[in-house]
Amino acid sequence: MFLRGAVAALLLFHVVQMALPGGARPAARAALALFASALLAYVLCQQADVLLSTPRPLTLALMALCVSATAWMWAAARALFNDGFSFSVPVSASVLAMVVLGLAANVPRLPEWLPEPVGPGSLLECLHGAAMLGFTAVALWEIARGWRDDLVGPRRAARRWVAMGVGLYAAVAVVVELALRDRPIGRLLPALHIACIGGLALGLAVLVARRSLNDVLGVAPASDAPVRMPDAAAAVAQPAPVSPAPAAPRVDGRDARALERLLHAMTHERLYRRDGLTLAALAQTLDIGEALLRSQINQQLGYRNFNDFLHDHRLQEAMARLASEELPILSIALECGYGSIGPFNRAFKQRTGMTPSEYRGATRLAKT
Repeated sequence: MFLRGAVAALLLFHVVQMALPGGARPAARAALALFASALLAYVLCQQADVLLSTPRPLTLALMALCVSATAWMWAAARALFNDGFSFSVPVSASVLAMVVLGLAANVPRLPEWLPEPVGPGSLLECLHGAAMLGFTAVALWEIARGWRDDLVGPRRAARRWVAMGVGLYAAVAVVVELALRDRPIGRLLPALHIACIGGLALGLAVLVARRSLNDVLGVAPASDAPVRMPDAAAAVAQPAPVSPAPAAPRVDGRDARALERLLHAMTHERLYRRDGLTLAALAQTLDIGEALLRSQINQQLGYRNFNDFLHDHRLQEAMARLASEELPILSIALECGYGSIGPFNRAFKQRTGMTPSEYRGATRLAKT
């Protein structure tokens, strides 16, 4: 009980920290707070006497968070490493479905509500177990898939050590829990499980204390906002340059030469046109170490993700060419470095608020 209380207090600290108003990236903070709340509920729900002694509305709320903990872990992974995260309909519906499925599978275990509880191995319990494994797997995929392109140092550290540790431990814990469900396990294994959760929570607290929550979230300065074209007239009045014009950075020696080589490669050689260009391939082409190149793009040019860096260069050229050339949109997309029209359309709409066709039509109308 002492161990559970200490871990619960540590998790409550994270919940309060994430829920404080006024912070940047509120959707990400909310997702992380809900994940920490789900872990807190999980710790409390593992103690049957505590769960059964609470008022039933609170019991249901705790159970709803507990049974959907893996879904909240997936949402938290998306929120932490995706700068444009929001509680979209697919995300909200996925978590809600997990809540409903988990409650349907576990509420029958409360004997005073349903006098004939569902036995172990029921269909709902099997479906809930499969969903737990599925959400854990996609959370690990979210953590791993963009690691090489993440340019924010503290967030890369959180992704590599804390988030990956949480995800891997959650995968092991889910498998063990499903394998040992409804079997006597004694006291040692649950105590070790709670201690591991507390250790991971403590690791995250140390990381936040050494850096800052904004650093871990990858919060960028206001000047590093995505490209947004308010209307077609403004786009024609101020046509987009071929590449972003960063503020004059203060660098010396090797860093200055590396930055000059990078800017020349992107603005004159237009290396961003290479389909599937990766940070490692760009570093090899420029004969620059990956760590130095990552630092230059993040700290000197203000980008948080390598794909955003590429998208901005590609879309600046595409916007200029859509406003001045008659080539088909697909041809422009391919020449700017996109492998197909789908990713180009999505990136263009996200950054300008218009589809390429709408942008071309609006610029032509503004010129007349």
